[in-house]
Amino acid sequence: MDIQVHPGSASVSKLVSPAKVRNSSDKASDVKVSVEIQNRDEVDTVSPLLSQELDDEAGQYKEDNPVFKEDYEDLEKAMALIQAFIRKLQAQLSKLMQSVQQRHLQVQENEQAEASSDLVLVEHIGLKQYRDITKVDEIALLEQQLSEHKQLEADIRVNMIKMILAERERLEELKRKGKL
Repeated sequence: MDIQVHPGSASVSKLVSPAKVRNSSDKASDVKVSVEIQNRDEVDTVSPLLSQELDDEAGQYKEDNPVFKEDYEDLEKAMALIQAFIRKLQAQLSKLMQSVQQRHLQVQENEQAEASSDLVLVEHIGLKQYRDITKVDEIALLEQQLSEHKQLEADIRVNMIKMILAERERLEELKRKGKL
């Protein structure tokens, strides 16, 4: 089986590096600019569901065959929902896998932040063990859900390819019979 990578199929985010950072407000604005540019790039480049050629072929079949269009668009909607859920699960997993200190880090620009950073939190060992065990269980559950949804995504992709191949064969058969 040959795997081909098409020029538009992989999205590469652009990194914006500021020339000089003078103070913290300049740094914050530079970070916002880079995030905005990356988000705009993600919106502008819609990655193909299968490959550029198969997506173009499916688009042509959707114009010619209303039944194919309806069924294929249903699969596209299901794919979009599953991909959104996969992204949500991946975000939850990455948040759970961060250390407790990283999860609660926030940038605060006031004097109260400096005073509260001097406090040391004492945690009961039983509470820590309970939290760690439940965290591990939650991560395992989320990983299982993630793998199930990735399998569903793969099944939908297979069904989309089968639909395209079936429509291609149907049109070739009509051409051979001279009806098209």
